[in-house]
Amino acid sequence: MVDTEMRVVNKSGTDVQPDGVEIGEIIVKGSGTPDSENTANHQVVDGWLYTGDLGTIDENGRIQVIDQKSSSTRTSPKKIEAVFYQHPAVVEVAVAVRPHKELKETTHAYIVVQDGISADEQELLEFAKEKLSASQCPQTVTFLEELPKTASGKILRMKLQEMK
Repeated sequence: MVDTEMRVVNKSGTDVQPDGVEIGEIIVKGSGTPDSENTANHQVVDGWLYTGDLGTIDENGRIQVIDQKSSSTRTSPKKIEAVFYQHPAVVEVAVAVRPHKELKETTHAYIVVQDGISADEQELLEFAKEKLSASQCPQTVTFLEELPKTASGKILRMKLQEMK
Protein backbone atom coordinates (compact mmCIF):
# COMPACT_ATOMS: atom_id res chain seq x y z
CA MET A 1 0.00 0.00 0.00
CA VAL A 2 1.31 3.39 -0.96
CA ASP A 3 2.07 5.80 1.89
CA THR A 4 1.24 3.22 4.54
CA GLU A 5 3.31 2.24 7.56
CA MET A 6 2.86 -1.02 9.45
CA ARG A 7 4.09 -2.08 12.87
CA VAL A 8 3.59 -4.97 15.27
CA VAL A 9 3.22 -3.83 18.88
CA ASN A 10 2.80 -5.43 22.30
CA LYS A 11 0.11 -4.50 24.85
CA SER A 12 2.01 -1.40 25.96
CA GLY A 13 2.30 -0.13 22.37
CA THR A 14 6.02 -0.90 22.04
CA ASP A 15 7.28 -2.58 18.88
CA VAL A 16 7.82 -6.32 19.29
CA GLN A 17 11.26 -7.77 18.68
CA PRO A 18 11.95 -8.32 14.96
CA ASP A 19 12.68 -12.00 15.54
CA GLY A 20 9.67 -13.68 13.92
CA VAL A 21 8.73 -15.09 17.34
CA GLU A 22 7.24 -12.39 19.57
CA ILE A 23 3.55 -11.89 18.78
CA GLY A 24 1.81 -8.52 18.87
CA GLU A 25 -1.03 -6.62 17.27
CA ILE A 26 -0.56 -5.32 13.74
CA ILE A 27 -1.19 -1.59 13.43
CA VAL A 28 -1.27 0.56 10.29
CA LYS A 29 -1.04 4.26 9.53
CA GLY A 30 -1.42 6.01 6.23
CA SER A 31 -3.61 7.92 3.84
CA GLY A 32 -6.25 5.17 3.78
CA THR A 33 -6.68 4.74 7.53
CA PRO A 34 -9.49 6.47 9.42
CA ASP A 35 -8.52 9.45 11.55
CA SER A 36 -11.27 9.22 14.16
CA GLU A 37 -10.51 7.77 17.58
CA ASN A 38 -12.62 4.66 17.03
CA THR A 39 -14.05 2.88 14.04
CA ALA A 40 -16.91 0.39 14.32
CA ASN A 41 -14.61 -2.43 15.43
CA HIS A 42 -11.11 -1.01 15.80
CA GLN A 43 -9.35 1.62 17.81
CA VAL A 44 -7.30 4.44 16.29
CA VAL A 45 -4.53 5.96 18.45
CA ASP A 46 -2.37 8.83 17.17
CA GLY A 47 -3.35 7.92 13.62
CA TRP A 48 -2.45 4.22 14.08
CA LEU A 49 -5.30 1.80 13.32
CA TYR A 50 -5.25 -1.27 15.58
CA THR A 51 -6.34 -3.98 13.16
CA GLY A 52 -7.16 -6.75 15.62
CA ASP A 53 -4.78 -9.02 13.72
CA LEU A 54 -1.95 -10.67 15.61
CA GLY A 55 1.39 -11.27 13.97
CA THR A 56 5.14 -11.31 14.11
CA ILE A 57 7.82 -9.35 12.30
CA ASP A 58 11.09 -10.88 11.21
CA GLU A 59 14.58 -9.40 10.98
CA ASN A 60 13.87 -8.37 7.36
CA GLY A 61 10.76 -6.42 8.34
CA ARG A 62 8.31 -8.97 6.93
CA ILE A 63 5.08 -9.22 8.90
CA GLN A 64 3.31 -12.56 9.22
CA VAL A 65 -0.31 -12.63 10.32
CA ILE A 66 -0.75 -15.36 12.94
CA ASP A 67 -4.31 -14.99 14.19
CA GLN A 68 -7.00 -12.52 15.15
CA LYS A 69 -7.60 -11.11 18.58
CA SER A 70 -10.86 -12.32 20.04
CA SER A 71 -13.00 -9.36 20.97
CA SER A 72 -14.62 -11.31 23.80
CA THR A 73 -11.34 -12.15 25.49
CA ARG A 74 -8.85 -9.67 24.06
CA THR A 75 -6.45 -12.56 24.40
CA SER A 76 -4.83 -14.41 21.55
CA PRO A 77 -6.44 -17.78 20.88
CA LYS A 78 -2.88 -19.12 20.65
CA LYS A 79 -2.27 -18.11 24.29
CA ILE A 80 -5.42 -19.90 25.41
CA GLU A 81 -4.52 -22.96 23.34
CA ALA A 82 -1.05 -23.02 24.90
CA VAL A 83 -2.66 -23.39 28.33
CA PHE A 84 -4.79 -26.34 27.24
CA TYR A 85 -1.74 -28.02 25.68
CA GLN A 86 -0.24 -28.17 29.19
CA HIS A 87 -2.96 -30.62 30.24
CA PRO A 88 -1.77 -34.24 29.84
CA ALA A 89 -5.00 -35.41 28.14
CA VAL A 90 -4.94 -32.78 25.38
CA VAL A 91 -3.49 -33.82 22.01
CA GLU A 92 -4.86 -30.95 19.91
CA VAL A 93 -6.82 -27.80 20.64
CA ALA A 94 -8.20 -24.89 18.70
CA VAL A 95 -9.96 -21.89 20.18
CA ALA A 96 -12.55 -20.01 18.17
CA VAL A 97 -15.12 -17.31 18.80
CA ARG A 98 -18.76 -18.31 18.41
CA PRO A 99 -21.86 -16.11 18.24
CA HIS A 100 -23.90 -15.79 21.41
CA LYS A 101 -27.41 -14.30 21.72
CA GLU A 102 -26.77 -12.23 24.83
CA LEU A 103 -22.99 -11.67 24.87
CA LYS A 104 -22.57 -11.19 21.08
CA GLU A 105 -19.84 -13.83 21.10
CA THR A 106 -18.10 -16.32 23.37
CA THR A 107 -14.81 -18.16 23.29
CA HIS A 108 -15.05 -21.89 22.70
CA ALA A 109 -12.37 -24.61 22.81
CA TYR A 110 -12.37 -27.59 20.45
CA ILE A 111 -10.26 -30.35 21.95
CA VAL A 112 -8.93 -33.73 20.86
CA VAL A 113 -7.94 -35.89 23.84
CA GLN A 114 -5.37 -38.63 23.92
CA ASP A 115 -6.66 -42.20 23.50
CA GLY A 116 -6.97 -43.94 26.83
CA ILE A 117 -6.95 -40.74 28.89
CA SER A 118 -10.27 -39.33 30.04
CA ALA A 119 -11.02 -35.68 30.59
CA ASP A 120 -14.34 -33.90 30.79
CA GLU A 121 -15.37 -30.32 30.05
CA GLN A 122 -15.46 -29.22 33.68
CA GLU A 123 -11.97 -30.61 34.38
CA LEU A 124 -10.45 -28.85 31.37
CA LEU A 125 -12.19 -25.54 32.06
CA GLU A 126 -11.07 -25.64 35.72
CA PHE A 127 -7.53 -26.37 34.53
CA ALA A 128 -7.66 -23.35 32.21
CA LYS A 129 -9.11 -21.11 34.95
CA GLU A 130 -6.06 -21.82 37.10
CA LYS A 131 -3.85 -20.22 34.46
CA LEU A 132 -6.13 -17.67 32.76
CA SER A 133 -8.40 -14.92 34.03
CA ALA A 134 -12.13 -15.60 33.95
CA SER A 135 -12.56 -13.28 30.95
CA GLN A 136 -9.87 -15.17 29.01
CA CYS A 137 -11.14 -18.66 29.72
CA PRO A 138 -13.45 -20.31 27.17
CA GLN A 139 -17.00 -20.82 28.35
CA THR A 140 -17.47 -24.23 26.71
CA VAL A 141 -15.57 -27.16 25.22
CA THR A 142 -16.43 -29.48 22.36
CA PHE A 143 -14.58 -32.78 22.12
CA LEU A 144 -13.68 -33.94 18.61
CA GLU A 145 -11.94 -37.02 17.26
CA GLU A 146 -9.88 -34.70 15.05
CA LEU A 147 -9.79 -31.02 14.19
CA PRO A 148 -10.81 -30.02 10.65
CA LYS A 149 -7.68 -29.21 8.64
CA THR A 150 -6.51 -28.27 5.18
CA ALA A 151 -4.48 -30.71 3.11
CA SER A 152 -1.33 -29.02 4.46
CA GLY A 153 -2.45 -29.52 8.08
CA LYS A 154 -3.61 -25.99 8.93
CA ILE A 155 -6.63 -25.92 11.27
CA LEU A 156 -9.80 -24.68 9.56
CA ARG A 157 -10.98 -22.21 12.22
CA MET A 158 -13.87 -20.99 10.07
CA LYS A 159 -15.19 -24.56 9.94
CA LEU A 160 -15.00 -24.70 13.74
CA GLN A 161 -16.93 -21.44 14.05
CA GLU A 162 -19.68 -22.91 11.86
CA MET A 163 -20.14 -25.92 14.19
CA LYS A 164 -23.07 -25.78 16.59
